[in-house]
Amino acid sequence: MHRLWIVALLAAVAAAAAPAAADEFVFGGNSGALARSFALPTLGAWRVAAQGQAHSRVSFDVVNEYVSEGNCAVECITLDGETQRLVTDYRVGLGGGWDLSLRVPLLDRDGGFLDGWIEQWHGWFGLPNGGREAAARDQFRYRYERAGAVLLDETAGDTGLGDVSLGLGLALGDGAALRALVKLPTGDGPALSGGNTGGAAWLDLALPVPAGWDGYFSAGYSRNERGDVLTALQNQEVLFGGIGLLAPITREVRLLMQLNANGRLYEGGELSPLARHGLPLTLGLQFRTSRQGRFDIGFQEDPSVNGSPDFAFYVSLASLPRR
Repeated sequence: MHRLWIVALLAAVAAAAAPAAADEFVFGGNSGALARSFALPTLGAWRVAAQGQAHSRVSFDVVNEYVSEGNCAVECITLDGETQRLVTDYRVGLGGGWDLSLRVPLLDRDGGFLDGWIEQWHGWFGLPNGGREAAARDQFRYRYERAGAVLLDETAGDTGLGDVSLGLGLALGDGAALRALVKLPTGDGPALSGGNTGGAAWLDLALPVPAGWDGYFSAGYSRNERGDVLTALQNQEVLFGGIGLLAPITREVRLLMQLNANGRLYEGGELSPLARHGLPLTLGLQFRTSRQGRFDIGFQEDPSVNGSPDFAFYVSLASLPRR
């Protein structure tokens, strides 16, 4: 874990001198271990990069998940672990209303360190812990058993590359973009970091909001080859979408509110992590640090209860494109 924190710090320093970053919502969607076999993109990039304009961004997030359900004589599941993720995004305008993007994620998976703090956080806001308080803290265990057969059993974390993605965007007027991506199998399936090919296509639309605000609505479709995690239960086709607002608090600070959604990723399981739709809710703050500089910080909760990770925290350092 400590290695990735050091890398994140160095990357953030590098980002301060990087070209201008894509102006989009920086965190959201289902980033849980069982979702990494699916192409579920970051949404809200309804502005297409101008010809010859290169944008880059570095984001760092910590995703903590815990759920333990079921009777192992019939069906039981435990998802308990933490992932630190460093993501580098790069986008360049190709002209003619097109842009090309690249996303490279580096993941560190282990028991983490946030379990005790999350229990306190949930207590402050009267949110359920879902049984966290009865489990050993900071352990890494992903296990699914059904009818006496163990279909998933991972107890050792690792550090490595996730699934790299390549994307294309096409401007549809001033306030809309049609986007598509291909997810490459650069991750490790058994290590819960992807490892299968996938693709997605979606529409990002700007919402009609007052001056100083930004907002979007997105909807799309994802198709993926079956990977190494619960292969027989994976849905190959998933619908997804999202809505988000950036509301000004001061001239230099804006409040981020974002709700993402995805259809069921797996079929056949009756327990909530497999049976429920993902519905991650993101709240954060965006600080303008200079005319083009931007720093984002926020957290994510799971209103669906076990359909996506129950807590995530993110920071992002970027710069805004000239307009």
